[in-house]
Amino acid sequence: MAFTALTPFASKAQEKFTIGYSNLADSDVWLKKLKTDFETAASADPSFNVVFGDANGDVSKQLDQIDNFIAQKVNAIVVLPVDYDGIVPAVEKANEAGIAVIALAIRSHGGKYYYVGSSNLDAGRLQAEFMHDKLPKDAKIVYLQGTLGLYHSNERLKGFLDNLKRPDVTILATQSGDYDRAKGMAVTEDWIQSFPQIDGVVAANDQMALGALQALTAAGRTGVLISGIDGLQDTLKSIVDGAVAHTVFQNATAQAKAAVAVLEKIKAGETVPEETIVPFEPITKDNVKNYIQ
Repeated sequence: MAFTALTPFASKAQEKFTIGYSNLADSDVWLKKLKTDFETAASADPSFNVVFGDANGDVSKQLDQIDNFIAQKVNAIVVLPVDYDGIVPAVEKANEAGIAVIALAIRSHGGKYYYVGSSNLDAGRLQAEFMHDKLPKDAKIVYLQGTLGLYHSNERLKGFLDNLKRPDVTILATQSGDYDRAKGMAVTEDWIQSFPQIDGVVAANDQMALGALQALTAAGRTGVLISGIDGLQDTLKSIVDGAVAHTVFQNATAQAKAAVAVLEKIKAGETVPEETIVPFEPITKDNVKNYIQ
């Protein structure tokens, strides 16, 4: 649940509305883009002062960052939680301090906050619908999962498994590639050695999908349907080339702008919806040119 009424921010020209932004990991390509897009959107309001922190995938580090934001008496906190459960104490501390919290792209299991982002169940569903329609009869597939234990990793996998609805399709293996291209390639290399038939690779993000593509290409495996999530430009180029079949676009720019719009409402003391959902969008060779920059 989220709170919806706050004291309006003082409108003196010289005062700043300070926002603490704790990123899950700057090393992740999509999360880095989201952070950059947020910074760009926030810069349009001269009263906004954003203090950035990189948790680098460490929940303890993220908790310390938020403690520091609270000690600095920031006006709002934007957090991309490293851990769905582990972030709860920090959100609750911010609540006690009267500081508004936005969970961006990833939810918290508790505390009062506004969620701005997409539904990760929907991302998995869109991948399942694509594979349902495109896989051959009696296909065999593998699933590259995101970092184990992360809420959005679980949601993407669940969305896929619940919606595939093809009893003839065999899932040969599910293994984490930690959202990393090199790890996605290494896991796929092992699968290539173990399984003579792989008709599809479903990856919980584009980095792992591209790693899988590298492994398959090096092994001379062709005709494998590859699906990822994020809509990275490298993936889109691979779709144009016919090497990747599908991705699910997670609109970093739209999420960043939506988060800034929520912050504007918080600053003004206006009522804010508990959730602001930015839909995922499926991309294939039929519409990929609409997304290439």
